[in-house]
Amino acid sequence: MNQPRTMSAEETQALDRVRRRVTAVAFLAVALHGVVGLIVVGAIVDGQGRHSDAIGLTVMSGVVALIICVATRAILGARPVHVVWLALSLVPTAVALARLV
Repeated sequence: MNQPRTMSAEETQALDRVRRRVTAVAFLAVALHGVVGLIVVGAIVDGQGRHSDAIGLTVMSGVVALIICVATRAILGARPVHVVWLALSLVPTAVALARLV
């Protein structure tokens, strides 16, 4: 019988990198729906005359976006807090807040 070959350290490291990236992309794709959902519900609530509730939901979307950013970077094995990525994750919230104010 053929014995399964063992992977070298380099191959194991490359496989781990691919696993992390696939996991991060899947997590990001699912989690971003929460951010977009909060922004959309905020816009709907604002249309119903509940402006302060809309602002609250939009601010919550920013908090969720920051949590998603930190979690995604942790999955990738990168430093969780990076100013550029944190700022980029707040762009949808900033656009939504600009429309509400």
